[in-house]
Parts: sequence; structure tokens; C-alpha cells
Amino acid sequence: MSTPLHANLKIADIITAYPETRSVFVSHGLEALVSEDGLRKLGPFLTLSTALHTRSLDVDNFVRLLREVACTEAPLEAPGLPSLEQQAGLSLLALMPCGLKVPFSRDVSSFMEALRDSQDLNIQYAVEGNLNQELSYYSYVSKVKSPDELPDIIVSSDFNTFYGRWFQQNFVDTGAFTGYGQVKPSTSYLQAGILDPKGQYSVLGVNPLVIVVNTDQLGDRPIPTSWEDLLHPRWKGSITLRGGSEFFCHAVLLPTYLNHGDEGLRRLADNVLQGQHPSQMVKQIDKNAPGAIYVMPEFFAHRVKHQERMQIVWPEEGALASPVTLQVKASRINTLKPVLDYLTGEELARSMGGARFPVPHAEVSNELQDKPLMWLGWDFLREQDLLTVNRDIDDIFLQRALDSIAEAQSL
Repeated sequence: MSTPLHANLKIADIITAYPETRSVFVSHGLEALVSEDGLRKLGPFLTLSTALHTRSLDVDNFVRLLREVACTEAPLEAPGLPSLEQQAGLSLLALMPCGLKVPFSRDVSSFMEALRDSQDLNIQYAVEGNLNQELSYYSYVSKVKSPDELPDIIVSSDFNTFYGRWFQQNFVDTGAFTGYGQVKPSTSYLQAGILDPKGQYSVLGVNPLVIVVNTDQLGDRPIPTSWEDLLHPRWKGSITLRGGSEFFCHAVLLPTYLNHGDEGLRRLADNVLQGQHPSQMVKQIDKNAPGAIYVMPEFFAHRVKHQERMQIVWPEEGALASPVTLQVKASRINTLKPVLDYLTGEELARSMGGARFPVPHAEVSNELQDKPLMWLGWDFLREQDLLTVNRDIDDIFLQRALDSIAEAQSL
């Protein structure tokens, strides 16, 4: 059942479901709460009501403005994660990227309701925005001692703790967690090698990251056609990445490091103008703000109102494939087979594809399905400790990018 916008929702949940409402917060001096850092640190815990009361703002009027700005009535239909400690009682926890959370929540809730009616199965589940839990959840997982402390099925986004060596050694190589099912792979998945040959991870779909060009800010520079083009000095102070003062998106930095090494990271850092959430990037383009190049999920590029000044570049190497991954406790596969069949099946895949997330199913067709994708490679993901690599990347990239931002702002 639908839950409309109201004052007791968490701020991160509001921005995840209704990214267009960010402007209301900014216009009331609350931009810090809806910045990338604010959403990571406070957004998952701070309710709208509490935030407004502490700043003496009228709650009813603010909620009215949010509802006016919201472009959809689609709500957060699935329950959220009550607490990190209570996740062990869940059959399913899904941590979804922004563009997929609302349709996934709606589809899964509908399926679970039908499952209760048809098979008398009452599945405890929760769906959260990955951004909401990025800091708190993944750091919690690295401290668990037993599979019993985790949900039976985990759907997660991006290259996270579940790809790290510690989780692989303790929960994947031991057989406690595994992937589920097989599909006939689409051309793009087959060419990029996205499906796990060992079957330990099931990739349900990918969030494709592309280059978006504001042609009004381009000047006489050529439109980039590849990821390598972004390392050229001509883009100094011109590139916006997902990020903030404490992190930048590793789905972008990992392939840069893999293909161009430390020097590639330094060259990209020197070109950074700012770090923003993709919904903020959309507003920057609409305002024709400084900055010619944006790296964002393809889904968000279609939210730009001024499409006439924007060009989406699907790089020649492929869009960066940030995965949505399923893993399940091997001991629970038989009991949860109806849920697993749905999550990995064609019906949900068509919905994800319709939300502009390419899926592995060859029988599913959509606008993005056959476009080329760039994948890190399973050898890299298994031979390297991803979390250690991420820390090494941050040591090289973060401060240099922040220095580049400071320089750009001083001009």
C-alpha cells in the first residue's frame, strides 16, 4: 500500500524516492542535509519533522511544498530496514540504487502480497536505498561473525563489501552464500563477461554510468568519445563526478585505476570540478552552471529538462557497469525458491530494463539492452581485495581531487 510524503519519513528516503524535491530543501537553507555527505551521515536517521523543528520551520507548509514539487505519487512501498541488528530476521534485504529503488520496491511488494495469498508464505523483507546505508551497513557487514547474522537473500548495489576478500573467504568460498539460477546471457553481458563463471554472485542488472556533456559549456573542445578522453588536460576543472568531501564513486575510479594505473587516477583528479549526487548534476545542467562533463547513471541524464544543451555519450569502451548483485544462503535456497525464481526471472528483469537498467536476460529487449558495457572482470574481483584497492585509490585520488576543486572555486 502507498505511503505518501509525510513529516516522519527519513530525509534520505524522501530524496531517494523524490529526487526532484531537493530544490525545496535548498531553497530553505537545508542544502547541507541533502548534499552527498549529509545524506550519507544524517539522511538515513534524521526525520523531516525533526530537521524542520530544530530549524523552526513550518512542517505542514514544507510538506505541502514537497508534494507540489514531487513529479510522481509513487511511494516507498516496501518496508525499510528497522535496524542493523534486526536484519538477521529478514528473508530478503535489498539495497537498491536511486533509479531502481521505487520500481523494485513496488514490484517486490506486489509479488510478496501475491505469494502470501497463493502459497501462504509470509516473507519478511526490506528495501532500502543503497545511498542510505552505504556507510553504516557495509561497515557493519565487515564485523559479522556468522551467516546467521545476515538476511537469507541479499541484493546489493555497486562494488561493495560483498566483493571484498574478507567476505569472499569467510562466506563465499565456504559455500555459505552463493548465487542462484542461470540465464541465457544478452549480447552485452556476454561480451563484457559480466556473469560470474563460478555462479557465486548473480548479477540481476547493472546501473550504466555514462558521460553527459553540457554542450553550452564545451567551448572549442571536442566531445569526448571514450573514458580515456577524460584524462586529457583539456578537461581541467571541467568534470563533475558523484562524490563529496570524503569520497568519490569507486564505480568510476576502479576501472580508471585498472586500465590507466596511478597516473590515470592523478590525471582524472586534476580535472575534477566538483563532487555531487546525480540529482544535483541534473540541476547544474538545467541552470547551465560551469562544468562541461558529468559522469552519471544514464537514468538520471533523462531527468534534465534542457535536453537541447545536453549530449549523452555512451563511451566506445562501454558504459561503466555498476552491478546489482544477489546472493543467498545455500541452506535457504529450497525454502525460498519462489522468491529467488522471481528475483532472477524474466518478469522482474523486464521491469528493471524498463527503468533503464540493462539486465542479463537475452529474451528481454529495451533501449539499452545491447549497448556495450565495461566490467572490471572476475579475475580482478577475485585476485584483488577490492576494499584494499579502494583505500589505495582514495589515497591517490581524494586529496588531489579536493585540491583541484579548491583551485577551480578560487578562479
